Amino acid sequence: MLLGLDVGGTFTDAVIIEGHRVVSSAKRRTTKDNLMQGIGEALDAVLASCDTSNIEQVTLSTTVVTNTIVEEKEQVVDLYVVTGPGRNVDDIFPVSPIYLQGYIDHRGIVVERTSTDAVRDIARMVQERSGTDLAAVSAKFGVRNPQEELSVTEALKERYNTISNGSLLSGSLNFPRRTISAYFNSAVMPVFTVFKKNVEDALSARNIKAPLHILKADGGSLPMEHMVSRPVETAFTGPAATVLGLSALGAIGNAHTVALDIGGTTTDISLWKQGKPLMTKNGVSIREYPSAVRSFAVTSVGIGGESVVRIVDGEITVGPERVGPSAALGGNEATLGDALIVLGYASYGDTELATQSLQRLAYVLQANRKDGEWEDTFGNYSENTFGNYSENIFEDYNSEKECTHNMSALDVAQRIVEKALETIQHGIDEVVQAENKRPVYVVADIVNPDVFAAAQIVVVGGTAPSLGPSIGQYLDLPVTIPENAAVANAIGAALALSTIELTVHVDTKRRLLVIPELGIKQQTCTLKRADQVVERAKEALAEEALRLGLDKTQEVEVINIEDFPVVEGWQSMERLITVKVQLAAGVKHYVE
Repeated sequence: MLLGLDVGGTFTDAVIIEGHRVVSSAKRRTTKDNLMQGIGEALDAVLASCDTSNIEQVTLSTTVVTNTIVEEKEQVVDLYVVTGPGRNVDDIFPVSPIYLQGYIDHRGIVVERTSTDAVRDIARMVQERSGTDLAAVSAKFGVRNPQEELSVTEALKERYNTISNGSLLSGSLNFPRRTISAYFNSAVMPVFTVFKKNVEDALSARNIKAPLHILKADGGSLPMEHMVSRPVETAFTGPAATVLGLSALGAIGNAHTVALDIGGTTTDISLWKQGKPLMTKNGVSIREYPSAVRSFAVTSVGIGGESVVRIVDGEITVGPERVGPSAALGGNEATLGDALIVLGYASYGDTELATQSLQRLAYVLQANRKDGEWEDTFGNYSENTFGNYSENIFEDYNSEKECTHNMSALDVAQRIVEKALETIQHGIDEVVQAENKRPVYVVADIVNPDVFAAAQIVVVGGTAPSLGPSIGQYLDLPVTIPENAAVANAIGAALALSTIELTVHVDTKRRLLVIPELGIKQQTCTLKRADQVVERAKEALAEEALRLGLDKTQEVEVINIEDFPVVEGWQSMERLITVKVQLAAGVKHYVE
């Protein structure tokens, strides 16, 4: 059996999967002030009739890193960079970096070595001022020669307990992205370390001894112990869990598909071509900073089942804010969920409370049609505006003398849903337009352009059954809501394959081979062709998979091959070859 956990912004979901069946599932409210409370409640619910000794693996996706970054609650990090000549980079990082002398050229040749003695002296002054024990190191062209970064790291260990390296996190040639990844990696490590221990304690308390894995943004999972050193890769695992859940539920097919995950706070939008989800080109943005973290191309819009409904300037607004549960569940303000309940699309909570919250909105909308004090008083409205005396106001206003054509709660509910649908459609349109405007890099795409035109919609998430059919009607597209859609993310987490990624760079002239993610530099390389480098990359990947206890027989995916000739005089004798490979992401199998 496999146990999957998804800690979302609103709900924490858990599933037990045995073979191809979901044998148990649970959905509990996420307790943001204490994530472990909601996790514990979900675990207890899903394990109620389960023998924990039969659980083979636990995999979770979590918002802990995402929330820390989005809410700007990360720890102070001293960022050291080796840039060499070129543009000033003060304006592209979350903090002002500490510049170190030194320079590595594009071939990985050390033009100017970074003095470790100087690094120690600088670090002493910097660390005494900042007081932090967290640091990050990144060097321009460090992926072509990671030794300089590693030597700087060794020098900094005298002052810092935690140090992240740009080249160890990513083997891609993009210095700003690697640096940003390294910074945030160190910044969230203390929070992630505490979270890891808490989850392990929670599992131990329930006699679960199975290996613990955690989902990454690229849709793969890795043992928790390995991810402690690279927690930044667990940012945005919710969207990754969505994509994997959609794969596991087998609802996509080969047609161009818009997939929606409608949660309590947001709707995540992903596009699929030929049965495969689209990936980000270079890496996901963390806050406004572009990182080297590979991720599925998922965009969020502020519409969810608990999106708050308000009246602003006489018009209904839905989301993007979420302030609490729906009125039907005891919340203080009306939500999209309340509208779905009133329309009969959803059946939970207290229908009367939902109706009352929307009727109040109806009174205010009616009042806004009047001239005078009503419009001035209620131009911007939330239920909290009126306090304890609101009922009397509405009773007076709702008298037959004052109102002859009152709007009903049903009318308001329809307007709320229409507003939500407009927002979702706008989000889909933007994502599709962005995809179709992407630059073309290969001749095949020019000859046979694959313009994205949605043929179907697949909807998952807790709000999928109640809002999904309306989305299909609104967009005039067939819509599929698979069984177990409400816990798709937890299913995706449970069934995620383990993945790792490696980059192998070969300079044939210098007989140099570099694997930056492993800190490997070999100067006796005899490889001459791209196909040889691909085979070497696959061998290195298999070795690393074995070291981590992963399935080395898993399919290997070649992500990218770059093969550039080095021209000297009138001859092209040597090459710069870069190959990026990974254990293919995906799911272990489908569920029925």
